[in-house]
Amino acid sequence: MNIRDVYSAKAIALVNTEVASNKIAYLGSGLFPAKKKMGLDLKWIKTSKGLPVSLAPSNFDAVSTLRSREGFKLTETEMAFFRESMLIKEADEQEIYELIAGRMLEAFSEKCVKDVTSVMLECAGSLFTVKGAIIKSAGWRAVFGEKEDGEDNATLPAMQDGDSLLLSGIELQEKQTKPKPLHTESSLLSSMETAGKELENADLKASMKDTGIGTPATRAAIIETLFSRQYIIREKKNLVPTEKGLAVYNIIRDKKIADVEMTGMWENTLAKIESGEMNPETFRKGIEVYARQITAELLGVQLSFASGSGCICPKCKTGRILFYPKVAKCSNMDCSVTIFRNKSDKQLTDKQITELVTTGKTGLIKGFKSKNGKVFDASLAFDEQFNVTFVFPEKKGKPKK
Repeated sequence: MNIRDVYSAKAIALVNTEVASNKIAYLGSGLFPAKKKMGLDLKWIKTSKGLPVSLAPSNFDAVSTLRSREGFKLTETEMAFFRESMLIKEADEQEIYELIAGRMLEAFSEKCVKDVTSVMLECAGSLFTVKGAIIKSAGWRAVFGEKEDGEDNATLPAMQDGDSLLLSGIELQEKQTKPKPLHTESSLLSSMETAGKELENADLKASMKDTGIGTPATRAAIIETLFSRQYIIREKKNLVPTEKGLAVYNIIRDKKIADVEMTGMWENTLAKIESGEMNPETFRKGIEVYARQITAELLGVQLSFASGSGCICPKCKTGRILFYPKVAKCSNMDCSVTIFRNKSDKQLTDKQITELVTTGKTGLIKGFKSKNGKVFDASLAFDEQFNVTFVFPEKKGKPKK
């Protein structure tokens, strides 16, 4: 039997008509609801002669039923382009077209030219820097009228070397450094592509300018490997490292196998081989030495595994406290309970941590040392946020004579 006998046009069409989802009417009351829906303007569904049509399942026939125009009027309605898919408003189409056209115009527009001014100010022996910018030619920014925000783009007054400025006021602000946001898949791909920009060596940085970690064909597969090995998980759009992933990171972060500069050195060497400045055999021998070095490093790593204590977490009541060589923490990733073993130069034992977790307070522990080197004794307890704090014994008053 020929496969064409089974998968004929008529057979495929017959199967399509038998599928339950395809039996939903494409035209009729479903497409003319009382309330507007987003989608396709029905005025474009018509025959070559401009007559309105009704569609019905058929074996690929193109015969349409002609209808009289009597009683037919143009209905401004919106419907889904595809069933069970995202709905798109017709009014949004113009914005999408403008965005596409605008980006294309920006790509072929002139450069944005601006004068950047940096001024060094001295006050009471301290140096302060202020920057400003004046746009001379808007260039591509004129397409959408984009403006640069930020302190470095402020307009500065005219100044000359040696000018004295009046101090208008002093304000002391206390701020904290914001941590870098969690990666998304797109930002991680971008970081892999531009991994060399953090390098200090100018030659290595230049050699990795167009390389980065992996290739366009392998970077997505590398991220999928991180998922499959449970090094990272998805939380909405963010990529969050797992306990396993953090453990691997702590093991290899200062090892040669995780050295981004090595990739830059290889790219540099390959460029020299291409230009005839280096013998390929020399590069091969260097790779062999590198392989032996990273193997010896990894085999010499002391792995730390968590041991379960059997203690229920006092905060979340769902996780269990796991013991590590340097820390004890809850197995629930959403719980923040963490107990560091080293507390004021004193190593806590498993017994002391277990007592703290089960009763909320330890007995008197001797041998803590303050920052100025003073030795003291205290108990440990949880505060309201389950942070570990010191509890000092009550001082006994001197007996009266």
